[in-house]
Amino acid sequence: MTDIAIKVENLSKCYQIYNQPHDRLKQSIYPRLQRLVRQQTKQYFREFWALKDVSFEIKKGETVAIIGRNGSGKSTLLQMICGTLSPTSGTLETQGRIAALLELGAGFNPEFSGRENIYLNGSLLGLSRDEIDNRFDDIAAFADIGQFIDQPIKTYSSGMAVRLAFSIHAQLDPDILIVDEALSVGDYFFQQKCFAHLRKLREDGLTLLFVSHDMGTVRDLCPSSIYLSKGEAVFIGDSQEAIRAYLSEKSNLVPVESNPSLKKPDGDSDPSESTLQEALNVALWRRDMDSLSNNDRLLAVVVRNEKGEPTTAVRMGEKLIFQIYFRLQPDDKGHFALEIKNKYDQLVSSTGSYMLGFEPITSKCDLYGLFEFEIECMIESGLYSFSVSYGLPIGQNNGVIMDQTDWIGPLQIKWDYETEIAPFLGMFGLPVKAHNFIR
Repeated sequence: MTDIAIKVENLSKCYQIYNQPHDRLKQSIYPRLQRLVRQQTKQYFREFWALKDVSFEIKKGETVAIIGRNGSGKSTLLQMICGTLSPTSGTLETQGRIAALLELGAGFNPEFSGRENIYLNGSLLGLSRDEIDNRFDDIAAFADIGQFIDQPIKTYSSGMAVRLAFSIHAQLDPDILIVDEALSVGDYFFQQKCFAHLRKLREDGLTLLFVSHDMGTVRDLCPSSIYLSKGEAVFIGDSQEAIRAYLSEKSNLVPVESNPSLKKPDGDSDPSESTLQEALNVALWRRDMDSLSNNDRLLAVVVRNEKGEPTTAVRMGEKLIFQIYFRLQPDDKGHFALEIKNKYDQLVSSTGSYMLGFEPITSKCDLYGLFEFEIECMIESGLYSFSVSYGLPIGQNNGVIMDQTDWIGPLQIKWDYETEIAPFLGMFGLPVKAHNFIR
């Protein structure tokens, strides 16, 4: 018996895009007439390849993430694996029963109650009524929606719907479980419950295909990832490498597979060439060292934890170290700045070497340097992005930017509010001193 759960070979999906509705009618009629009179066939549509020649294998019991930006082909690939969408070309083989949470409420009849939908979904997965009966109490207990189990699905909130959907698919013992962003709708504590259950299922041999834009979750849950970009699988392998490629997609970066060569600068450099090479290998943002222009001051940005390990996630209250590798021009006399935003695009914090009292930062020509910001993350748990810039101050709180990275991230600040006493509650943890004067 093969140990391959999912095998994909040269899988492609092409959609026909029509500019006007009547072009679709023309396409269905005219080519046939033209063939009858032996004229050259005219095409009234343009092709859009949602997926192009994707190939990979996933073994039974593996947990694999599929990552990529919106429109990269993730949902198309998942629908073909589930059998709800036919490929244009290529082959796909799966072994075992597949359960999938592709869209919120997918597979539910809104007029049926939660109880009725449990039996409906169970039968679609190939279970008998007796098998569903034996699992019903576990499903209802995990969903924890109380009396709503006997109410129509159309009366459910989005959170209640995803609770029931996950509970059905996770408790009916599928061989392959596919989760596509559905858990992002559930509340924080239910998400914790789901991920704990997913880890248990993974230990029991479940094959898990997980899709998320939360790179912290991908890194923690999935050892391997498939990174899709514009319908192509540009990287398949270690999740850390895949995440680095994903986060770098909008930047002028070298491909993640490459090993950028560095020209040793004249004179002594700090950091050393080997240190810079190591930084480029683990950077969340980096430039192509072979095509630097005179306007490029920033070379790479590395984020590390207190132990000096590259990371994108720490616990609330722990330190993050932002390492900025740079190369300045002889007449440069500027400062570095760091900005952090939350998932709502609100500026959480902005700091810089000028605000911290540093003298203007200069460097000899072609000499590589390193500047660090060390921040104690006394901000609420969640996802954050950041940007680094180098510029010239022209006032107390503004300046001219000479070079700047894209928005990088997400960084994840983690905390278990259910089981741990938080160092603070709210958006920020302000410095506090307390005194007890009563003896």
